[in-house]
Amino acid sequence: MILIFTIEHDISTTNVIKWLDYFEEEVIRMNADDDLHKFEEINSEGIFFRNILTNKVFNLLDAKACWWRRRGISKSCFTDLKKEDTLINGTFDLTSLINGDNNLINKEVNDLIDFIYYQVYKNCKINIGRPTFNVNKLIVNEMAEKHGLRIPAFKIARNNHQIASFNKRNTGLISKAISNGVYNTIGNHRFYSYTELIEDELLEKRKEVNFFPSLIMEKVEKKSEIRTFYLDGQFYSMAIFSQSSDQTKVDFRKYNNKKPNKTEPYKLPKNTEDKLVKLFNELDLNCGSVDLIIDTKGDYIFLEINPVGQYGMVSDPCNYNLDKRIAKYLINGSFKEN
Repeated sequence: MILIFTIEHDISTTNVIKWLDYFEEEVIRMNADDDLHKFEEINSEGIFFRNILTNKVFNLLDAKACWWRRRGISKSCFTDLKKEDTLINGTFDLTSLINGDNNLINKEVNDLIDFIYYQVYKNCKINIGRPTFNVNKLIVNEMAEKHGLRIPAFKIARNNHQIASFNKRNTGLISKAISNGVYNTIGNHRFYSYTELIEDELLEKRKEVNFFPSLIMEKVEKKSEIRTFYLDGQFYSMAIFSQSSDQTKVDFRKYNNKKPNKTEPYKLPKNTEDKLVKLFNELDLNCGSVDLIIDTKGDYIFLEINPVGQYGMVSDPCNYNLDKRIAKYLINGSFKEN
């Protein structure tokens, strides 16, 4: 059995499962955003969940391989508690214990999920990724620099005067989220945050303007960007010529659908790959997406690692067929064909 922790509408997961079906492998897909699976029990023989459509009970510890694509297990697997539910004990309203800021249910569920992930990861012979779905960008930057990778100069600033004093080379500054930023669906609209240029108007203000501590980086003049998908020592890279459009110069994710950026397969220098391998090893990750820049001098500048990462944008235009490679790795624990 192969276990995949993911979300309902992740296309990459669906594509890999199609290959696993083709290779006649049993797959359990657990989505964090549906109510298809309910927790049954944990005992000396395993960790049991029930599929509510088939009524089949399965043991997570029967999995020989696991792909840690997304979180996969949510609070709804354990409880049907709703926000409007109340907890009254005599004359005391204890509802805050189950629905408030000190929500005991969430604390219990979070520790239970952590334990389940720990047991599954330890038990599986083959893992792609691990129960680390986010990494701290600032810590990763420090690690990257330690391993010889160049990173942009940065500063955490809390007012506009601090930002202005940082613009030493007058090359321009950018701001980006310290965490993963905004990727939210609210109603019928999707909201995203991007890497943005710092406006001159803010830098030139005489009056001090305070704000929440923000990540500010020197803008790197680039020739192109590199998106790399990494899996257990193998790199699959793509060059993105984002400078060809004003819309994508700062952040290529602001896609120009009328005139898309040119992309092509790319091979990173071995010494850059070696440094990245050391970084992945220190993070105890065997899978993830890496963003880099090639500056106008031809130097490689490390930007970030995403432990989950969208690899379809690399696989399809470069014909890497990563869905099949991932499926094969889940079956064999290597890139062997059989």
